[in-house]
Amino acid sequence: MKFKRILLSVSLLISSAYAQKHVEYIQPAKGDDVIGEIMYVTPKRHESLVDLTIRYEMGYEELKWANPGINAWMLSDTAPLVLPTQFILPAGKRSGIVSNIPEMRTYYFLKDSDKVYVYPVGVGRMDWKTPLGSWAITRKQENPAWYPPESIRKEHVEMGRGVLPKVVPAGPDNPLGTRVLRLALPSYLLHGTNEQTGIGMRVTHGCMRFYPQHIEHIYEMVPTNTMVTFLNEPVKYGFLGNDLLIEVHPPLEEDELSTAELQNNALALLEKYLEPYPESSVNYDMVKLAAQQQSGIPVIVGQKVASSRSQAPQVSQQADHQSLPVLISTEAETHSAPIYQEKVEQIIHQVPAKEAASITLQPKVNQKVPTNGELIIQQEIRLTPDPATIIVPESVPDEEVLFPEPSSYRFNY
Repeated sequence: MKFKRILLSVSLLISSAYAQKHVEYIQPAKGDDVIGEIMYVTPKRHESLVDLTIRYEMGYEELKWANPGINAWMLSDTAPLVLPTQFILPAGKRSGIVSNIPEMRTYYFLKDSDKVYVYPVGVGRMDWKTPLGSWAITRKQENPAWYPPESIRKEHVEMGRGVLPKVVPAGPDNPLGTRVLRLALPSYLLHGTNEQTGIGMRVTHGCMRFYPQHIEHIYEMVPTNTMVTFLNEPVKYGFLGNDLLIEVHPPLEEDELSTAELQNNALALLEKYLEPYPESSVNYDMVKLAAQQQSGIPVIVGQKVASSRSQAPQVSQQADHQSLPVLISTEAETHSAPIYQEKVEQIIHQVPAKEAASITLQPKVNQKVPTNGELIIQQEIRLTPDPATIIVPESVPDEEVLFPEPSSYRFNY
């Protein structure tokens, strides 16, 4: 029998309606902590990562974390990218505005509502870091003038960028953009921008920088005296039903945490988080892997078991197959599918035909592959996948196909 080898990957489109925008979410049910769904997009030809962040109003670093190894200056128009649009809500009280510095993301919990709004933000650089704590919004201002402090004016000259005036009037040259939320903390603001390339990066002098449309959006909703909290939480845990999830972002550079230290911190935080659920099942290897990868993608690491008995969480000795819900939007319709936790990949093989069919891929298992329809392979989670190829019989209807260990694939015809 004649065979051909093919490398497999995703080929799908997200509807342009998606860009209308993933800002508003419904708060999860009581006991849950996860909102949103992972999505995918195929870049346009010659599109850069900066172009993509602006088109989908995402943060730059969060896209890099979720898609390691990509060429940021020339994205492939055949290899879809993960959009990290599923989040574990930050720990603590869900009220007011909460900005988590490591993930470069801001949450606004609308008062007397079940809605939460999520925005990527630019945050303070290592040498101009954003302070931690809570402060009230004292003033809202449209079309503000900017009075750069002497320290910033001096830096501007030292960097060879010329002399900043003492006052920059409102307009296209004003880096504060069109809206400002002033805090009880002097000199620290939530503001817009006159350029969009620094969103989701450590580029500010300590302030929170929003996309222009996002600052205008939150500005209209938030009243003065709303509390704004700045957190430093590179590791977050949360429940989705009975599933225990972890979301890990790279720690702040000035914290000087090694991978091993971050893993230890994640385990210590987990122990405290599970105190009300001492019989919960935990895959500690997956916890360590998530802390090593720091993808910013929520991944399942255990199961909640409520109990009044006092004992340590059970350790899962093997990486069980688990899945997370994700949303795949195409021009024609929307599919639900599981997500592959290690590589965060959805694999789509489109076979020209009239009817659609789907199967679930399980590693090292022979599957019947339909010759008609759109074949949607839903890849499941494994802890340590190995590189693999898929061997497909040539021109043999309903032939069994061996799917080895999952990895990154791409179909070539």
